[in-house]
Amino acid sequence: MRGILLVNIGTPASKDQADVRHFIGDMLSDPHLTGYSEWLSALLARKVIAPLAAARSAEKYGLIWRKEEPLISPLLYHMRKLAESIEVQKNIPVEIAMRYGKPDILNAFRELERKCPLLHEVIIFPLFPHYAQSTTGTIKDAIGRIFFRHPHSFRLKFVEPYYNHPAYIQALAELAAPYLTNYDRLIFTYHSLPVTQVEAAWRKGKEYDYVYQLKETNHLFCNKLGIDPHDTFLFYSSQRGSKWLKPFLNCDIGDLPELGWKKVAVMAPGFPVDNLETLYDINIEARQLFMEAGGERFTFIPSLNDHDSWVEAIWKIVEKC
Repeated sequence: MRGILLVNIGTPASKDQADVRHFIGDMLSDPHLTGYSEWLSALLARKVIAPLAAARSAEKYGLIWRKEEPLISPLLYHMRKLAESIEVQKNIPVEIAMRYGKPDILNAFRELERKCPLLHEVIIFPLFPHYAQSTTGTIKDAIGRIFFRHPHSFRLKFVEPYYNHPAYIQALAELAAPYLTNYDRLIFTYHSLPVTQVEAAWRKGKEYDYVYQLKETNHLFCNKLGIDPHDTFLFYSSQRGSKWLKPFLNCDIGDLPELGWKKVAVMAPGFPVDNLETLYDINIEARQLFMEAGGERFTFIPSLNDHDSWVEAIWKIVEKC
């Protein structure tokens, strides 16, 4: 019997400042994200970055946190719904796990074993279609360490980047099509990365080349819906320095209305599940910048979340794994 583990980077336990500070400290202590040594990463993250960033980040999380009881982060909410949909529709045990925070990877393995005592293989499905050291790379490393530290009766199989998989492109197209009715330009936005990390990965080949992969996604998506690539823009968000991939969404989107493009639709194909980067960086911050600069229409295209086409896409990707 097989099982599926959906893995993401993580979310604070709550929108309270103390929990946000703890989450930032954990995440930015990871050398995969910072490029520094482990001890320096931890020192900077816990003693400098997290204390300075916690209040502002907690404010942002407060604006997007879901209001259901109990209060829950949108990332965790949508991942749970996605796991439930796959499990019910495909009759296969599914769990979710976060690289940082809860639910953690080890307990997710244990829960899969509880659900299915005859489990012989777990498919690791990172909720990141494109390879990056700070997402797929650190997830693989963490799962490998945890798996070999504890005895398990099953083997692991990792889903490779699926940025060009027809089922993923089809899911994006089905989700986005209803939103693409009245716009001057379609904006693709992706999480920015340090240029040094991008160049190091590029030298290793296309299977590690973040920029190549995301541009291929854009190309295939446009072909699927008959969109002229000249009617699109590519922006990057959530940068933490000037030597990161550009142009920056929160710096340059305000220039578009003056150039005559006053109606935009914005999507983030690199995030299959809505989170802070989509719900705040795009739907709140970028929207405000664009409209204040003279924009007339800002259409936010949500992430795939638990859309039926995404459930089918995950199944098709897993079946071939």
